[in-house]
Amino acid sequence: MNLNDICKQLQFSGELKSYEVITAGNINTTYKVTTELNGEVFEYLLQRINKNVFKNPEQIMRNISRVNEYLSSNMSGSDFVVLPFNKTINGEPFVLDETGDFWRARTFLDCVCFNFTDNLQVVEEAGRAFGEFLYMLSGFDAKTLFIPIKNFHNTKKRIEGLERTIKYSVGARIKECTSEIDYILANKKLGVTLVNMLENGELPLHVTHNDTKCNNVIFDKNTLKALSVIDLDTIMPGLTAYDFGDGARSICCTTEEDEQDLSKVNFDLQRFERFAKGYFTHLKNTITENERNTFALSVYVLTLELATRFLHDYLNGDTYFRISYKNQNLMRARCQIALCKDIYKKLDKIDEIVKNYTVKDI
Repeated sequence: MNLNDICKQLQFSGELKSYEVITAGNINTTYKVTTELNGEVFEYLLQRINKNVFKNPEQIMRNISRVNEYLSSNMSGSDFVVLPFNKTINGEPFVLDETGDFWRARTFLDCVCFNFTDNLQVVEEAGRAFGEFLYMLSGFDAKTLFIPIKNFHNTKKRIEGLERTIKYSVGARIKECTSEIDYILANKKLGVTLVNMLENGELPLHVTHNDTKCNNVIFDKNTLKALSVIDLDTIMPGLTAYDFGDGARSICCTTEEDEQDLSKVNFDLQRFERFAKGYFTHLKNTITENERNTFALSVYVLTLELATRFLHDYLNGDTYFRISYKNQNLMRARCQIALCKDIYKKLDKIDEIVKNYTVKDI
């Protein structure tokens, strides 16, 4: 199926005029598509879902549709923007082509995203967006959602998978990362803390986003106010600490995820304070005491988990994360381990900041 046919099935207005590939993101293939009808120009965001990562794209779209419907019905007093997908003539939010690929589209918003920022207003707004997203979904029964990637944030399973791969790995790749392997395995006990608490019934499940990077928030180009949270492919039952820890990890680091000069890798406490301030604006009134006590640790755990995932993918031949140069996943793993070490040194201060911003309103 060609792009023009896909656009017609997803009921784009007018005729296809042009398209360009958007390179942001490591998983799906994304295009900005321009159409024209009677001299009026329309813009859409079109995506092909990565079937190697998401084994059941239809379930993903069902999750997103249900969450969007719930948000639209339960956002009184909020200016959060819900971003529905185009539907086919049969009412489906996706198209399945003859090769088995899933396609989806929504209106393209003239907004801005940040892969990396040191603007503290943007950092706080990103935290507020992710926290408000979870807050508005606090009444949604998380257990009714499909699970798009099993054990996605199960650090115990992630490390066990790495251990199995290590056992059977041979050649240059395994020899290049012995110190990284040693660090992850030495910190396994700390890394599995959240999973153990969940399994013991000490932490509640919520609807969580599970990929809380800064570039999954869209901002008004003029005011830099957060408009919405995007990329809901991994929305599923999870822990609030997963979203908080992953967001803090990605937004408060001073370098890109594959920084090769590890001396530059730093967890910025000033950014973290603003992120926490935004994140807990609404959410602080709904969390349990056990959750409150896990947020600081979650920053370390989610960083260790991502280091594990990058290293595992490197040893498996780079089949999950898209790479732009040789050994990029190894560099990503090294960068996350360097970040782990810095976070660990700052855990007491991180916890102090969390406690300051999770005092419930009276």
